[in-house]
Amino acid sequence: MKTFQQRFPSWIGASLFCGTVMHLTSAFPAPSVPDKVPCAVADKQDFQTPDALHLTGWIGSRIAANEGNRLVKLDPSRLLEGYRKRPGRQSWDGEHVGKWLHAATLAWVNTGDPALREKLDYTAAELVKCQLDDGYLGTYMEKDRWTEWDVWAHKYNLIGLITYMRYTGNLAPLPTCRRMGDLLCRTFGDEPGKRDIIKAGEHVGLAPTSVFEPMVLLYRFTGEPRYLDFCRYILRAWEQPNGPKVVSTLLTVKRVDKVGNGKAYEMLSCLNGALEYYRTVGDRQILQACLNAWNDIVAHRLYITGAASYGELFHDDFDLPNVANVGETCVTVTWIQFNAQLLRLTGEARFAEQLEHVVLNQLFGAQQCDGAAWGYYVQMEGKKPYSSSLDGHCCLSSGPRGVALIPTFAITTDTDGVVLNLYDAGVAKLKLRDNTDVKLTVDTRYPADDRIQVTVTPSAKKSFTTKVRVPAWCQDAKVMVNGKAWNAKSGADGYVAVHRTWKPGDKIELRFKLEPRLVMGDHKNQGKAAVEYGPLVLAADQALLDNRFPSLSSVALPKPQLTALNLTPEAAPTKLMTWPGAEVFRVDAIARRASDSVPAGTPLQIHLVPFADAGENGTQYKVWIPVGQAAANGNLLLDGRESRSRRGNVGGSINDDDPQSFVVTFENRPAAEDWFAVTLDEPANIRRVVFEHGQTFHDGGWFDSSSGKPRVEVKKSKEAAWETVGELEGYPATTATDSAGLQNSQQFICRLASPVKALAVRVIGRPATGDNSQQAFASCAELQAFTQP
Repeated sequence: MKTFQQRFPSWIGASLFCGTVMHLTSAFPAPSVPDKVPCAVADKQDFQTPDALHLTGWIGSRIAANEGNRLVKLDPSRLLEGYRKRPGRQSWDGEHVGKWLHAATLAWVNTGDPALREKLDYTAAELVKCQLDDGYLGTYMEKDRWTEWDVWAHKYNLIGLITYMRYTGNLAPLPTCRRMGDLLCRTFGDEPGKRDIIKAGEHVGLAPTSVFEPMVLLYRFTGEPRYLDFCRYILRAWEQPNGPKVVSTLLTVKRVDKVGNGKAYEMLSCLNGALEYYRTVGDRQILQACLNAWNDIVAHRLYITGAASYGELFHDDFDLPNVANVGETCVTVTWIQFNAQLLRLTGEARFAEQLEHVVLNQLFGAQQCDGAAWGYYVQMEGKKPYSSSLDGHCCLSSGPRGVALIPTFAITTDTDGVVLNLYDAGVAKLKLRDNTDVKLTVDTRYPADDRIQVTVTPSAKKSFTTKVRVPAWCQDAKVMVNGKAWNAKSGADGYVAVHRTWKPGDKIELRFKLEPRLVMGDHKNQGKAAVEYGPLVLAADQALLDNRFPSLSSVALPKPQLTALNLTPEAAPTKLMTWPGAEVFRVDAIARRASDSVPAGTPLQIHLVPFADAGENGTQYKVWIPVGQAAANGNLLLDGRESRSRRGNVGGSINDDDPQSFVVTFENRPAAEDWFAVTLDEPANIRRVVFEHGQTFHDGGWFDSSSGKPRVEVKKSKEAAWETVGELEGYPATTATDSAGLQNSQQFICRLASPVKALAVRVIGRPATGDNSQQAFASCAELQAFTQP
């Protein structure tokens, strides 16, 4: 009998598998058609089918919530709406159904949920019915085809349907996939009479050319050379004069921010396709370009939580503001896929290290703990923007894909035996490459406990290697085999290799000493620090703050030394008990500045929470915490209650003395005026108001001063009306579309001729539209008021 690897060669990290046997029951029909084209490059680590691993700890609870409270509850009619009645609610509406098919199929294989399988069958069949006669399966009207996001939608439909076919064995959608592929081949190319794919979508062609990934899959699945030829065309298109120069830039400049327009999600999607192409044909330059991208991101462009990008773009080295549409969940998921692909291809633990870091922090931080909702931008401070509606949110269908992929790489196999990449309680039922059955039973409360016990149960006594990953943060690791110490030194691949003859019931015990670490801020976080504990990034949460302190900006860490924190783990209170091992972390702190009842510098204690749980109750949270007392600058508005005309989608603050923390009024709709205000508990005499601009975006973020500079208004009592007392001096001659060189965090002053007693202060003006006239918004980093002119 052939092994699963022999019958089904390696598939994409997004959807398929290499080197394992599916553990089939009657609920899981065997895939009926193997790839017709074998891979030129064999994976070092195998992509596990999701039913091989069932996790029951913290990670397992998030996987279960993803399936039970999100994927199975989505209404197929919403997913199919844009296809049944084109053009749909939004220009990218077509991507949701393919993403859902991908995630839901993986989740169904993991759980065997019959309700989810029924919904899968229905959705796949109904999507197929929406294909037009020429093969088009997008949501655009014919006159608008190939202008924005319909190549992109074809990408996700191919990924979703191929994943569905491969795992269910139902090949009914195959003709649909062929017709999609054939339409793309007929439409785009560098031959006379064909369209330029670079012009068929957004971001210097990065969006449409990311169809590279499923077209490689379609080639391997069908054996049709024209699909591979199309992939070669994409490589040529990248290097056209109007192309994003993906491979050439990464081989020479070696910076992702110089590729195309630096759009992170689309670029990583292209790179995942490039790795599939490398796996298929063996072009080493492609692999090297991807490795250069990975090295650049890790060294220069990665947030402490594993997020990558702000404003959806890669920026200059260490340009990592805490708020500015930071941490797009679509980027997080494609970064997970990218690391999982490189882990399979190289077998190196450094990629598993990144996977643990981004999964336990940024991915779970974007997922509402019950799995029902997701955040679009999940930043280093602010409020988690959880939503359960697909409207306006591409990330709500991306996040579940990231969670559904975890069982494919957490515990796996390689040429030598088995590999443990992530640690969670559960059971893995694996087949070695020689077809030997091996069960691994993991007993742990990690990351709440440093002990991990692995019971190894081969079907018979067998010599092979069990590889364990010692986390990079761990300075004191112990490995025991059947009670005896084993050398915990990692090999060249980054794993501790335990090679021996295993018999049923043998045990490995790992001890990864959990210790706090203080990370001092640099670049844009000078004067601040973050706290880590084991694999977790911690954050301050307003939900756990003493009532004497009105905001997180009121507290600080006492000194830039770890010993000054006296960090102590405690069981989480009920409102944050998101799993049985949930913890909070008590640390010593100080009052950053004086309040009515507490002098500045007063010692106190606060509790930090894992970033994954921070803001779960809708409260403010903050990763980077100031160190030491705030300088007394006389700002009367500190600790006042801030407000603005529209909530917007950036959760910073305008009265925290932090110019990197800002807010916007963006809600993707127009407005005649926007304002930013701070209200005091008691009126104060004001002579000078300072407004600090937030950030300038391509679609707005500033005030349009063509009909007048932004005005300063005050409210003298709670019942009083707002009255104008001045305008912002020196504000540039902006228009709705031109920011007139306005700089991020640029300050503008309004000096009053005489003191004005005010309970509240606001700046108000007409918001700008930038390059999108269908909406308008403004931004603000700081609003301050002083008694001195």
